[in-house]
Amino acid sequence: MTQKTLIWIWFALLAMLGVSLVLGSWGHRQLATILIFGVATVKAFLVGAFYMRLRWEPGYIVCILLGGIGLILIFYFALVPDIVYVYGR
Repeated sequence: MTQKTLIWIWFALLAMLGVSLVLGSWGHRQLATILIFGVATVKAFLVGAFYMRLRWEPGYIVCILLGGIGLILIFYFALVPDIVYVYGR
């Protein structure tokens, strides 16, 4: 992988950070929360695949990563209703 590829990925990560910040000030909180988590998932994939070089690791490392993503999804579906419906009023 070249240095140029890593720089383009870095710019994409910066652009996605900007999108997340704009969505954070958006009026529709529930949809904004879902979209922010979606953007964060894409950013985590890019960082893991290219900067941490997980694309070239053995299969068990990918299983550990998928287990972590599963825990994130559990936390998301457990906490977002409280955040949106209790504190979002």
